This record gives sequence, C-alpha cells and structure tokens, in this order.
Amino acid sequence: MKRKYAVITGDLVKSREILERYKVQIKLQKVLNAVNKEFKDDILVNFSITLGDEFQGLLDKPEKSFDIIKEIQKEMYPVKISFGIGYGTISTKIAKKTTEMDGECFRKSREALLTAKKLKQEIIYNTGTDIDLSVNTILRLMYSIKSDWKKIHYHRIWLYEKLGTLEKVAKVEKITKQMVSKMFIDIKYEDIRNAEETVKKLLSTL
Repeated sequence: MKRKYAVITGDLVKSREILERYKVQIKLQKVLNAVNKEFKDDILVNFSITLGDEFQGLLDKPEKSFDIIKEIQKEMYPVKISFGIGYGTISTKIAKKTTEMDGECFRKSREALLTAKKLKQEIIYNTGTDIDLSVNTILRLMYSIKSDWKKIHYHRIWLYEKLGTLEKVAKVEKITKQMVSKMFIDIKYEDIRNAEETVKKLLSTL
C-alpha cells in the first residue's frame, strides 16, 4: 500500500476586497515561515504562497493539520481564510515546493477548498475515509457558534490559551475572573474546545 500524506491548501476570502492587500500578503508569508519552523517535525514540504492569495503545504500525516490551521487563523486575524485538507497518495517525488508535486492528496485538497468556498465554511476535510462526515459536521457546527464571536472574544481566548488560567486573563484585562468566566460560558468556549479535541482525535486515527 502506497504511503499517504496530508495537504493543506488555504485561500484568502475575498482577497481583492482586502485593504492594503500587499501588506496582508507580506504578513501571510511571515506567518507561513513561522508555522514552518514551529511545526517542522510534521511538515514535509514547507508552506508557501502558490497562486496569488493561495498557499499550500505538505504534512507527514493529518494529525497536526488542525493545530496548524488554528495557528494561521490566529496570526492572520481578522483576515478570513478558506481551508481544504486532502489526504492520499502522491504520484511524484517529494520536492522542495508543492507546486512541483501532484497526486491524490493534492486533488482532494483542491476539491475540499472549492467545497469550503462554495459552502462558505472555514475548513473542509477530504480524506476519503469514514471520518469525513463526522469531522466536517463538527467543524460546521463550530463555525456556526464562532460566527457570533467578536474581536474581544478571540483576544481573551488566545490570552487564556497562552496564560492557562482565568485568573491570569482577568489580571491582564483588568476585569474580574467572574467576568471572564461568564464571557466564556456565553460564547460556548468549552463546547468549542471539546469539539476541537474530538476533531483532533478523529484525525489521529488516520
């Protein structure tokens, strides 16, 4: 059986409408460079900008794909990005750039990206396995919940994920712990975290 790989293809949403598009593209390249370093043990071919506002990278396996996407989303916020993840074989040798490669995982990634853009979803997985329905349903429900989040919500969530406790977030934000806790309950943060863990567990089975 031929070895399978994971491809992440991302595309900036409505990129032509983005103000200071050139600066956004420069920032995207810096973010991708940082991701390549942080996840170097999981990335086989580095992420790079491929077509205009599209970018792509090849992973050893899909397990870390969700963490990589979350990091890109965080660093590029508030710019919206559509992601398509494909899982399958490759028909060429491993090259320095994904643009020099081809195969099943690349076609599936492209199909997933087109579906994500058509359905106006953040992320679509196309692994060709039984987990696709579960993973994509969970992601769709997560997206529905997060569509109501504001900048302050993301800011405090990322702060919490960095600092680790509500007390520390409250101290930095100069508010009470109870206020932070209430905000997290209101935006269903615990539900989102549980959903994310479920997605990662499903991906780890591939």
